[in-house]
Amino acid sequence: MPSKVYYGWVIVVVALLMNMAASPANPVVFSFFIGPMGEDLGWSRGSLALALTFRLVAGGVTAPLIGSLVDKFGARWLGVFAGLVAGVSIFSLAFVHQLWVLYALFAVSGAGGFGGPGGALLTTVPVAKWFQAKRGRALAIASVGMPVGTVIFIPVVQQLITAYGWRTAWMVCGVVVCVIAIPVCGLFMRRIPEDLGLKPDGVTGAASTLRATAASADVAPEENWSARQVLRSPTMWLILIAISMGGLVLQGTLVYRVSFWKEIGMSSDLVVLGTALDPLTVVFSGMAFGLLAERVAVRYLGLIGALGFGIAMLPMVFATGHAYSILAHGFIWGAAAGSYITTNNLIWPSYFGRKYLGTIQGIVFPVTILASGLGAPLYGYLLDAGVDPRMLWAGTFVVFATVGVMLLLAKRPTLGLNAGGKAAATVER
Repeated sequence: MPSKVYYGWVIVVVALLMNMAASPANPVVFSFFIGPMGEDLGWSRGSLALALTFRLVAGGVTAPLIGSLVDKFGARWLGVFAGLVAGVSIFSLAFVHQLWVLYALFAVSGAGGFGGPGGALLTTVPVAKWFQAKRGRALAIASVGMPVGTVIFIPVVQQLITAYGWRTAWMVCGVVVCVIAIPVCGLFMRRIPEDLGLKPDGVTGAASTLRATAASADVAPEENWSARQVLRSPTMWLILIAISMGGLVLQGTLVYRVSFWKEIGMSSDLVVLGTALDPLTVVFSGMAFGLLAERVAVRYLGLIGALGFGIAMLPMVFATGHAYSILAHGFIWGAAAGSYITTNNLIWPSYFGRKYLGTIQGIVFPVTILASGLGAPLYGYLLDAGVDPRMLWAGTFVVFATVGVMLLLAKRPTLGLNAGGKAAATVER
């Protein structure tokens, strides 16, 4: 390509815009619909939150196929298809009158791969394949699309719901998804740098990525694990269990914290401000931790992120009606999210390579997605059953602390040769 700009940065911008477009489908934005939809249609919080489970589970079912297709063909036309399906599904939520239709539309949007596990495959996997030494900053830039989009959509959705109702708000969200995702992905997304005669990070000679990576925390050369090898790795299972536990409590918190703040007497404007502070902080913390990830082992970032989430629960456990409670929670949560998101994005390619990354993530995602999908309805049913939300937040603190310790213990494995000359997994000390 006759340009001095490495095309991988174009891929980063595409992923950033795709993540922005996907933000109307995330639990933070959806939490603003739960109250008005429940009041209008007579549905409980638990039943509404179950829609997220249908979307996540459907995405988990299709993730292995999507991951394999991303490895073979890239995310270009898959992204176009996913954007179209998600946009139409979200737009159609404006006409929902029956609960099963709500579940069906959420499931269709998830199965298409946009905004759910497939969404991560369509954005983080391409970026990870285009970068190695600068993977931390590249994924950080791409990932800020979701919090930036969330910051934008929180007040927009709140204003649309207040002025025109939740049905019109869904229409606007659906149109936005289609207008951004379809042309951006179709015009600019590409599979891997080798398809354009390039190398990861844009290196041009024998300097190769290995020397560039020598300054990072994971100094060993990249090893491309097969899916079978990954499934036999104890480290993978430790990571998978930790991330699944984190996803369970994370989803439950994201969906119900808005209603909690309102129930203890905070105004809608203050709730919007406090909730938006979280993704706004992620924009900066994500960039900071993305750069730090090129110097610090990713398992330390996992510890920081999970413990940070736990600490962010304390202002909810001891919440009052004063503004500092929600502002403290939003800031700490956003700061921790930057580290946690960086960990989730980097740990798979850093530990297991980029060649089969889509296939590997497509295999493990259904487990993490199932756990995440259970979080929202579980919290909803507990709250509907009369469980004190402060006790729920205290339990969430304990789970996050446990996840942090587990991620710290997940040292990077390496492939060696056993006595028979075959690759065997070991763990770096």
